[in-house]
Order: sequence, then structure tokens, then C-alpha cells
Amino acid sequence: MAENFERLYRAFGRLVICLGLLAGAITFAVMWLIDANALMRKFFNEPVPGSFEITEAALVIIVFFSLAYTQHMRGHIRVTLLTRHFPLKVRHALFILAMLIGAALSAWYAYAAYTYAHRSYLINEQEWGVITFVVWPIKSTIAIGLALLSIQFLLDAIRHCFVAAGKLEPVRDEP
Repeated sequence: MAENFERLYRAFGRLVICLGLLAGAITFAVMWLIDANALMRKFFNEPVPGSFEITEAALVIIVFFSLAYTQHMRGHIRVTLLTRHFPLKVRHALFILAMLIGAALSAWYAYAAYTYAHRSYLINEQEWGVITFVVWPIKSTIAIGLALLSIQFLLDAIRHCFVAAGKLEPVRDEP
């Protein structure tokens, strides 16, 4: 059973790594857009049309598509000042509890973001600026990113149950 779960865990990991790479590529594209915008202003006194709106939307994608990736790579901040002195069984239990709390809170946030995006879809909310675009797809990425983070937390909790039982090896920075 642990081997089957590990396959699922790695498959989900590949998905969040792809989304993390997409967020990185979008970050790179935004960097070039900002450079182009600055050069256009300097030399032609004319900005790139819609650069502010594009950057604004891209930042949402960059942040929320990176959350599950960062959790999968163990990149979020952890403070182990107290817990590193606890017995191993207690550290396992606390780690699993923290992952379950993270999963529950992220799921709650994802649901709230989904209702926010759905309302935006129903009223056809639009961003008005140099360019006009509908907002619900960008708001939906918040819900998707938080849902993926919730799933990653849950998978980490389940995987760590196997680690605590001695069926799987711990991933870096796990008790």
C-alpha cells in the first residue's frame, strides 16, 4: 500500500512542479515586460499598452501556483526550536497534525476563493484599464492554487503516517 501511495505522491509532485515551473516562466516573462515597458517609456515616451494589467494578473498566478510547489519542496518556513528536542514519536505526531491543520485551512481558503471567483463569473466582473479583461479566471487561479496546496498538505500528512510506521523513508527536513 505504501508503494502505491508513493506513486500517487510522486505523480502529484510532478503536477505541482510543472505549475511551479509555469509560475517561474511567467515571472521571467513579467520581468521582460517590465523591462520593455521601461525602455518604451524612456525612448518613445509611450508605455507598453496593458503592461500594468498584465503584470497585476500574472502576479496572482505566480504566487498561487507556487504554493503547493513550495510545500512539496519543503520550502516553507519551519521553526523547530522546541520540537527538535521532543521524542521522535511526538515529532511525528506534531508534524502530521500540522499538515492536517494546513490542509483544513487551505481547503477552507480555497472554498472561500472559489465562491469569490464564482460570484465574479456570475456578474461578469471586469478589470477596466488600458485593456479590459474578465477577472474570474484570475480569481479562479487563487482557488485552484489553494486547493492544490490543501491536497499537498493532506498527501504530506498521509505520507508521514507511512514514514512514522517505518514503511517509507522521510523526505528532507521531516522528523
